[in-house]
Amino acid sequence: MSQPAWERLRAADHRPLLVAGIRRAEVSRLRVVDGDLPDHGGATVFDAWMVGTGVVVRAASVEEVEVTPWEIRAGGLVVERSDGRLEALLAGAGPVIGEGELERQACACRGISVDAAYRTIAAGWETVDAVKRATRIGFGPCQGRRCVPWLADRLELHPDDPLAQITPRPPLVPVPISVLAAFAD
Repeated sequence: MSQPAWERLRAADHRPLLVAGIRRAEVSRLRVVDGDLPDHGGATVFDAWMVGTGVVVRAASVEEVEVTPWEIRAGGLVVERSDGRLEALLAGAGPVIGEGELERQACACRGISVDAAYRTIAAGWETVDAVKRATRIGFGPCQGRRCVPWLADRLELHPDDPLAQITPRPPLVPVPISVLAAFAD
């Protein structure tokens, strides 16, 4: 992994993206490693949902400014080195793994101070999701990967506790509108 998942679906120099047609595939098992599909051009997963006993995964790969969107139907997933978000999205709940300690900002992406988080907790908000909604913590480009574990720790909640989680919603990583437009019917 050369860069965080939330940085993977854009051109390195911020040029506009050129999106190709959707590539579709059906596989019995789909391998996902650190949010990417190594067997499908290293595409980064940004959405997934269950269909019957299988799963549909949407992903995209970026090479310079050229984007290849993927829609893959799979009988099952083999997930390695996950932060837990894909599994949580598919299951409707589950722990999100995170590491690292923030210093003066509770949410570096949105610039939310530790003080704002502590004031919200002191006002009686007791869950990660409640504090998120009251402060905007977890709404930034990393989608809570940095701040949710920190916040759960401050609320003295175990990472596996449902109260330590935020409600998973797609997209799993920020997706340029040009990539989403490729999937418009």
